[in-house]
Amino acid sequence: MNTVVMLASNTDWLNTAQQVLTLISGLVGVIGALIGAIFAIKNFIKANKTKNMKEIWSMVMSMADAAMKEAEQSSLKGEDKKAMVINSVKAACKSAGIDIDNFLDQLSTYIDQTIDFVNHMKK
Repeated sequence: MNTVVMLASNTDWLNTAQQVLTLISGLVGVIGALIGAIFAIKNFIKANKTKNMKEIWSMVMSMADAAMKEAEQSSLKGEDKKAMVINSVKAACKSAGIDIDNFLDQLSTYIDQTIDFVNHMKK
């Protein structure tokens, strides 16, 4: 009878060990899946942020184009025209709830390049 009890306890221990190993393997799989999901979410957010920045910049360029057309009809010259365009774009962005501060250098460069292009085409 002792032999039967001993065999039964060895079998229980083996079953328990197998269950623990199965649980550990499952946890490792779940942890791996969570890590993968975290990286996927981070990449999604990063891609979305980049997309939003591109969309915002596209809107800023459209605003700048419209403001430059208006500035051409004004009596202002040179830097005053550029300031008018920048102020118009800032006001439009503010009313649209867009933070323009990140784009000011880009906007200034865009205005200069556009003016250079238009002046070159007029020659």
